[in-house]
Amino acid sequence: MEESSDTYGIYDPNNPISWEDHQPQSMEERVEERVECLRRKIKYYFMNPCEKYHARGRKPWKLMLQIVKIAIITIQLVSFGLSNQMVVTFKEENLMTFKHLFLKDYADGDMDTYAVYRQADVYDHIEYIILQYGLLHNNTVGNHEYEKNGTTYTPLLLCQEFYRNGSIYSGTETVEIDAHVETSKHFYCCNQ
Repeated sequence: MEESSDTYGIYDPNNPISWEDHQPQSMEERVEERVECLRRKIKYYFMNPCEKYHARGRKPWKLMLQIVKIAIITIQLVSFGLSNQMVVTFKEENLMTFKHLFLKDYADGDMDTYAVYRQADVYDHIEYIILQYGLLHNNTVGNHEYEKNGTTYTPLLLCQEFYRNGSIYSGTETVEIDAHVETSKHFYCCNQ
């Protein structure tokens, strides 16, 4: 690599250059000077920050700014990842708690096979859920509580959505469903 003084002319105040000495004498010298100037600019453009520092003596502030930006973004990503992990853990733990509280005869690891097949069992499970909701205040150790609006507690709301009319044709294996959805809501008050 050339020295910085060879690449970029350094102005010496003790040896001033006159205007006549600086002006090219012919068209060929002008073209050669422009080509040389373009070469210096292109060479400077493709230098790394350390070479630019040695050539001009300027601090690489753009490089330092990029390093600071990378550090800030990395800190943001790590903090977001940790907070997101805490939210996911909280959700998983609460879901497991609610399964143990509200699903009848629930055991860990049995979620793949947990199913209700008969109508009587469905009603039995719904009654169990309503009973457990009524006992929630007395059963839970953690921060699970009824929702409170002012001085009154919000009752358990059971929403049921179903299609108005539907038909199944087993011969052609088609299902015809009326697109209108009907909703029924049932409120169950909890005893304090």
